[in-house]
Amino acid sequence: MDNKKPLLEDQDVEDSGTNRVQISSRSPSIIPADMTFSPPLPPAHNDAHEMQRRDSKGFQRLNSGEPTPSGTPVPQNASYYSTPSPPPGQPYYNHGMPPPSPGSQPYYPPPQQQQAYPGGPPLQQQPYYGGPPPPVGPQYPLIQQQELLPHGYNRPLYLRLLIGPIQTPIFSYLSAIAMAAMLIYEFVRFHNLTGSVIETSPFNPMIGPSFQVLVNIGARFTPCIRPVPSFPKDTLIGNCYADDASTCTLEELCGNGGFGSTGIPDQAFRLILPIFMHAGVIHFLINMMTHLRLGADLERALGTPRYVVLYMASGIWGFVLSAMLSQNLSASSGCSGALFGLIGYMFIDVLVNWKFLPNPVRDLMGLLMVTIISLVLGLLPGLDNFAHIGGFATGLLIGLVVAPMRPSATRNVKIATWIVRAVALVILIVLFAISIREFYSAEDPSKICPNCKYLSCLPVNNWCDPV
Repeated sequence: MDNKKPLLEDQDVEDSGTNRVQISSRSPSIIPADMTFSPPLPPAHNDAHEMQRRDSKGFQRLNSGEPTPSGTPVPQNASYYSTPSPPPGQPYYNHGMPPPSPGSQPYYPPPQQQQAYPGGPPLQQQPYYGGPPPPVGPQYPLIQQQELLPHGYNRPLYLRLLIGPIQTPIFSYLSAIAMAAMLIYEFVRFHNLTGSVIETSPFNPMIGPSFQVLVNIGARFTPCIRPVPSFPKDTLIGNCYADDASTCTLEELCGNGGFGSTGIPDQAFRLILPIFMHAGVIHFLINMMTHLRLGADLERALGTPRYVVLYMASGIWGFVLSAMLSQNLSASSGCSGALFGLIGYMFIDVLVNWKFLPNPVRDLMGLLMVTIISLVLGLLPGLDNFAHIGGFATGLLIGLVVAPMRPSATRNVKIATWIVRAVALVILIVLFAISIREFYSAEDPSKICPNCKYLSCLPVNNWCDPV
């Protein structure tokens, strides 16, 4: 038998949970209770030969009467590992106790402490137990399982506030409060102008104020944002506030001080403010179902800054596209464009984490069905499908920019990810710049793409041509 080769091979012991304990090299392996290990014996020897460590060259056989290096004969049937020469760099772990007596279970070296996450506290572990082996077999180290923290929670506080994950979705809650306050103001404003609380003639199915009051407060309405040749500032608008017979000029309808000293409509804030406005209670509640569920979860994962960029950019460009392609007399409000941006981001999130999701095909098909159904419903009157399409496209691009890196990504994957992010960011900036420039430079925005109106309406009962 070669005395330079260790008799026992190194093994890894892995528990049933997520924590793994590595038994360091040169340490004895743990043999299960239902297994025995007997090294091959030369034909001329018998089982009376015992194992004894000699110097540091491994284990070799000694006759029962052969003296050990210490001069003491090895008693027959003694089965233990001697301690005069521990493996280099790996002392035997005996808790300060004397070497084990013959026939007892040896002490094993302690495992390296495992951590819940890098830099975190070590996991709780139970000690190795010595003593005589129980009837069913030797005792094994008992590892106390501890649930690992979600990815990213080991980051410093300032970094988690910047890129997530966070515990409280601050923007989701504050923006929901702002939307509720704006809805209350809409009712107050409508009451001050008409004496009623909700519009009843004609009845507003969303249970809210009239079209004219929404425009007066700040809804997306192209003639108030930039000059439109067919709608000068003195254009008369019918059914203005009080009753069907009352009228007001376009400048009075736009409100907020009219068009200023220049007399030119320039209320660009109508591309941002409508995100926080709603057409009524029903509209508000429907949007809040997504805003406070999907939105809050995404803000926790992405962190508030990245989520605000995703939410607001999707909502703003949704209204930019709506102002470019909608008919001049149509108005819109609501956070639907921003919510479609969240759905667009979810497509990117599913693709990035495809290998780590239990049912990625089901998740992708679910998102696809929700998107198709929502866009089809956007063809109905009173819904702005241009804002939905614009928000969805923006969400896809921003998702490529801000989506977290794939877990366990290799160096080549990281390089490719950053290249994709740079390209998506350039496309996003160019998209914003070109669309805004085209909106303000065109003589009449509604003529940029006349047939695009059918993306937001059905040619039924004059839905696509409001008067």
